[in-house]
Amino acid sequence: MAHMRGGLRTPPERRNERVHDTCNASGNEARQHGHDEKTHTNVGEKERLVSGLIGGGLLLYSLRPPFSGLSALKAVLGLALVQRSVTGHCTAYDLLGMNTHDQTDTSSIGRSKVQSDRAVKIEQSITIQRSAKDLYAFWRQLDNLPTIMTQVRSVELRDDRQSHWIINTLPGAPTVEWDAEIINEIENERIGWKTLDGALVEHAGSVRFKPLNGGRQTEVTVTLQYDPPAGAIGAAIADLLGQEPGQKIARDLVRFKEAMESHTTASR
Repeated sequence: MAHMRGGLRTPPERRNERVHDTCNASGNEARQHGHDEKTHTNVGEKERLVSGLIGGGLLLYSLRPPFSGLSALKAVLGLALVQRSVTGHCTAYDLLGMNTHDQTDTSSIGRSKVQSDRAVKIEQSITIQRSAKDLYAFWRQLDNLPTIMTQVRSVELRDDRQSHWIINTLPGAPTVEWDAEIINEIENERIGWKTLDGALVEHAGSVRFKPLNGGRQTEVTVTLQYDPPAGAIGAAIADLLGQEPGQKIARDLVRFKEAMESHTTASR
């Protein structure tokens, strides 16, 4: 989806002709301006790719019986996302004054990878009847996480700080993969991470372990800031279809609590 910008240099002998042609051309440009505004590309390349993946998945999922009004809604949303992927244009973004196409990447100069103007921030907490040391040890072994996080299919450890994640998306849609790195760590207290450059879903987050009642209990807080698949539109669709990430994290924390308090889950 790469593109090029450029133009032809006007020869000197034609410059006078351009002066005379300006008045005539301005009328045509004015008539075309409205059309160009409606058809310009305002969706970034990665967002187009994820829109196509999710849209195709929704279309396939809508064909599964039993058929209902929700099936029709998924088909409509799927078609809209596929069109968004193919054309690179989003009418909703026009209405909101948004444009995610050709945005400058500032990660190389130390700025946040997750764009604050459209990123989603989630924070969920739970109290667990285990020590912060035990909970930290389980979480720090990242390949334990698929046992408590329903949306995480697998985590492959690359080294002590980097890992490769495979994530389930909407029902019927393809998985999404990315590489992540631990960027902030205090033993038994905090683990912070971010996705590496090139991730389809850019995000950063942390999990904090706060001892309570003399260390017999621990408050676990997960904070996540992410650029949603297919942008803000994708976040709205996920919410509509019952896949809102905040609810998923809350349910995963309940699973974590049940597993750790029952001693049925051990670090691998």
